[in-house]
Amino acid sequence: MILRRVIIFLLLNIVFFTLTYSLYYSYNKIKQKEVEEYIRVQLYHVFDNLEVVSSFYANAKTVTIEGGLHHINHVGVYTPEKNEIKSLSQGVNALSKNLKELIGDELWSLGIIDNNNEKINTIYFSPMRVSHIQIFLNSDYDFFNHVLKNEKLPTTYEESLEYGLIMQTEAYKESFNHQCVRSIYYPIYISRKLKALLLLDVKSTLYQTWIEKFNNTQFTLFSSEENLNSKFLNKLELPYTKNDSLSIYLNKELLLKYSFVFSFVLAFLVSYVSNILNYVINLYQKDNMTQCVRRDIVEPKLRNKRLNNQAVLMVDIDKFKSINDNYGHDYGDQVITTVASILKDNTRKGDKCIRWGGEEFMLILNIKDIDVVKNKAEQLRIAIESQNCLDIKFTVSIGVAMAENNCFSQVLERADMALYHAKNNGRNQVAYL
Repeated sequence: MILRRVIIFLLLNIVFFTLTYSLYYSYNKIKQKEVEEYIRVQLYHVFDNLEVVSSFYANAKTVTIEGGLHHINHVGVYTPEKNEIKSLSQGVNALSKNLKELIGDELWSLGIIDNNNEKINTIYFSPMRVSHIQIFLNSDYDFFNHVLKNEKLPTTYEESLEYGLIMQTEAYKESFNHQCVRSIYYPIYISRKLKALLLLDVKSTLYQTWIEKFNNTQFTLFSSEENLNSKFLNKLELPYTKNDSLSIYLNKELLLKYSFVFSFVLAFLVSYVSNILNYVINLYQKDNMTQCVRRDIVEPKLRNKRLNNQAVLMVDIDKFKSINDNYGHDYGDQVITTVASILKDNTRKGDKCIRWGGEEFMLILNIKDIDVVKNKAEQLRIAIESQNCLDIKFTVSIGVAMAENNCFSQVLERADMALYHAKNNGRNQVAYL
């Protein structure tokens, strides 16, 4: 019984795992376009925030500031000497907060290199990092033109229209702090002249973070990181980049793990509910006193059924009325339960033991050999006669009828007739018709 349940559970697990894996894989494939669009939308939200800087820059007031490093409105401001600069720190701080909401901890640094005074660069940066400060204080080169040259950025408004105002680099490692980042550049033009350059550095893990955020809300298993257990799905062309794309993978390890866990839980629940239902149905179908199948449950099913290679035994307790009269009904009930217990203990799985009446039982045995049936009936009679569970001795009479593709009602009639003969011939015996 236990082995059978284990086998059924394992088979359910295999079926549910196959279905779960296939459906979950298909679900992720369907969601693939959505995650790609989600990344694009997030990027465009970032770009939209950067484009606001142009109008803020054009309308910013100018102030005179001493040379050196300053901290204004939570923004680092550096100019090598006394200079008249644009008051951009408030705008940079506001932009930094907006980007923080979009990017979170993936925001590495935000800066503006202002070349409004073509002889002197003014640099605004947030947050103020020690590594950045060291570069500004220990370098004497033109940061503005240095970035333009190194990144091969367009220097004229016409060129920027051709290649796009915003440019995004591939992931690289900063030489001074070894942080792996992507840089996004946005040139600021005033009267078609390049006046300043906005630099946004984001951690190279930004796209993976966005993908994980999408996964958490959509229950998907995408990744931008390749490993031994990943399956390549597609390359997403990143906007405002040159020959750079983002590879989208499916995490097969998690797909297998989640499919297994879900199928295991589902198989367990199905098995558990099935066992509960079987128990309840079984409980409903059985007689409370004897735990034998009830006649009103089984008789409608048997009425029009044909039996083949089976035997029907009608078992009746002899002189049961006398037992009730002499020992009481409670003792009579004990006699009935004892007989039922002996009958059930001496029949095989697949055989039926039915409480047919008050002190009458029916057995349907899957035996086709008449001699074997007779021996079985005699064995049951002797077992009941020799029982020692109760203080008194009692006997049963048994009527036997064989079924060879006969209607149940016909076989029952013959079994009843055989029982009648057993009773009339002195009881405590087996009769066959």
